[in-house]
Amino acid sequence: MMEAVICAAERMEKPNKARKAGFIPGVIYGKDINSTPIKIDRKEFGKLLFKHGRNVKVNVKFRDEIKHCIIKEIQRNFLNGEILHVDLQTVNVEDTIRLKVPVVFNGKERLAARKELLHVFITEVELMGKAADIPEIVAIEVGDKNLGDKITVKDIHVADNIKIMEDENEILAVVTAAKEHGEESSEGSQE
Repeated sequence: MMEAVICAAERMEKPNKARKAGFIPGVIYGKDINSTPIKIDRKEFGKLLFKHGRNVKVNVKFRDEIKHCIIKEIQRNFLNGEILHVDLQTVNVEDTIRLKVPVVFNGKERLAARKELLHVFITEVELMGKAADIPEIVAIEVGDKNLGDKITVKDIHVADNIKIMEDENEILAVVTAAKEHGEESSEGSQE
C-alpha cells in the first residue's frame, strides 16, 4: 500500500496565528517522540484527506526525519467544517494498532442494472494488526447479491494476521429494490 506523505513543522506560535497563516495546528506524539506542537499546510492536508480519507497511514516529514503516523484525531469547527486541530500518533511498522478503515462495496452497478440498490448502514470497520499490514480499505463484492440479501461483517475478508474488531453479525448493508420515479408520481396523483 502506498502511504501518503505530508510535511510538518514545529509550531512556536499560538494555534490561531498558525491558522491565519494558512496552517493547521496540531500535535505529534508517540513512543519515539515527546508530544510536540506542529503545523501542517492547510491545502496539503486537505488534498491528503480528499485523496486518502481520514483513516490513513501517513508518512510525516518532521525535523529531517520521516515518521510513520496515523491520524488519531481531527477537530473541526462544527459550524463550517474547517479543520481546527489534528493529532498525529507515530507508529512503528511492527506496532499492533487499531485503525478504522473504509468499507468499499464493489459491483453496485450490477445491482442498479437489475433495478436494485445497496442501502448502506456502516461505512467503516475497525481493524487490529501490525501497522504495516492494515489495509487502506476493505472491499466487498455485492454485484452477485440478491434482493433482500444482507451484507455483514462476516463477508469481509482480510489477512489472517488482521483482526476485525466488530461483531461478525453486524449488518453493513442490505440489497433493496430501487423505487421508480413513475411509481411515486402515480401514487401521489391517486390521493
